[in-house]
Amino acid sequence: MTDQHRLSAVGAYGPTPCRTPNIDRLAAEGVLFERAYTVCPVCSPARGTILTGLYPHGHGVTTNIHEIGCSVHELPDQPGLLPRRLQAAGYAVGYTGKWHLGTDLKQMEIFPGANAPSLPSTIGFEGQDFPGHGGYGCNYPQYKQWLAARGLAHRVKPWDEPTPMVRHSGILDVPANATVPAYLVDCSIEMIERFTARRQPFFIALNFWGPHEPYYATQEFVDAYRGVAIPEWPEFRWASRQTPGPHHMKIHPGHETTPWEHWETIVRYYYAATSMLDQQIGRLYAYLQKTGRLENTVIVFTADHGESLGSHGGLVDKGWRHFEDTHRIPFILRLPDGAGAGTRRPELVSLADVYPTVLDLAGASWDRGAAHGRSLLPLLNGDAAPWREGVVTEFLGLGNVGTFMKTVRMGSLKYGCNMPWADELYDLETDPHETRNLIDDPAYAGAIVRMRRWLEEWMRQTNDPALRMYRWRYGRDLAQPGGGVPAVPFANEDGAVRAG
Repeated sequence: MTDQHRLSAVGAYGPTPCRTPNIDRLAAEGVLFERAYTVCPVCSPARGTILTGLYPHGHGVTTNIHEIGCSVHELPDQPGLLPRRLQAAGYAVGYTGKWHLGTDLKQMEIFPGANAPSLPSTIGFEGQDFPGHGGYGCNYPQYKQWLAARGLAHRVKPWDEPTPMVRHSGILDVPANATVPAYLVDCSIEMIERFTARRQPFFIALNFWGPHEPYYATQEFVDAYRGVAIPEWPEFRWASRQTPGPHHMKIHPGHETTPWEHWETIVRYYYAATSMLDQQIGRLYAYLQKTGRLENTVIVFTADHGESLGSHGGLVDKGWRHFEDTHRIPFILRLPDGAGAGTRRPELVSLADVYPTVLDLAGASWDRGAAHGRSLLPLLNGDAAPWREGVVTEFLGLGNVGTFMKTVRMGSLKYGCNMPWADELYDLETDPHETRNLIDDPAYAGAIVRMRRWLEEWMRQTNDPALRMYRWRYGRDLAQPGGGVPAVPFANEDGAVRAG
């Protein structure tokens, strides 16, 4: 799993200056899902879904941990977690890299009071504990000790580009085989050796910190992109300041005076960081191949969410918008028997599908009535059973600011439900770069009502606690023939008005 990885930084998803030959090889030898979406464009909530099989409103890690707006700050241990179910099926389970689902703190960061720390080792994983977020991962003592054993130390060269540092980037002053991604692959190989010696089947979660900011890469990878033209994002000149909406929370402060040439430098660093990470994926692949394990191992490659990098009028980071660059993610499955090699699947899939898919591949049990995702094995096996009509991405806040936003992708349409802002609708067939909000276009009125009703039913099925508020706001649409409930403010399930 990579972190904050936009699709323009994966060659297998379409023409791009970014070079990812090893990820591309996984796609050529496996199944690539063309329309895969995160459950939430924020790190902690998305990672909580991988381990629980539930959307953020179901597992409670509703924004980054230890921020106001997050309901659960430390992921609690329980039998339904992915590692516990795999253990019950006889698997050794390992974890290395970014965690961001708990800390080693005894006291809460925000509010005074006791804290119950959650780390990979507290929920059944073997491997490394990296509490909290970790940034690039370079400040953890384990990595520093690993470097010191090689006579090295982590350093970043001073910025000497002719353009300003629009986002935190830099050249690493260490060899390519001594970077954080290289360290994580070393940790993964060590776990494979250990589990194999115990004659146990294994599951290992390898979580890279990159290409999330800071965009660090060694000199050779940065130099590889010098002189490479990075085309301006098609929606770069979108009028972000003049267009109302929640995206105002994440517009680059100096956007009006930041030309594309300045962003172009930063995108080169982002691509360099991705290529450096890709090299390490290739090293792990080569190890599996050399040791004869490749054809007995399923490889799942995905990301928690995407990245803005100045798109849509200088937007940065993630959250506070409904756009493809942060919501759509890479999702590739390589099976050991070569099944489906080179196939590109068009179905709408979700990050919530990782949990049931992994458990089905492992022959482990899981509660099929409780999980919010679906196993992808029927698609891989050519099953003709109906697939989902739509897929949801939810966003509940970031940076100590809470909100309610749901994105529904259905066919070529993308509906963005915003509270309290006006809603959004984009037609990706006629407007692939999402620059024209069609929410008030009479031609789409029927589709909007249908998607709102579909979302209401999805919220009901997933026990979304915001359902009552949603019904209150959209009662008129939902109450029409075929809708959900009468248009009664704050109605209970039976339509009766709740006191107060």
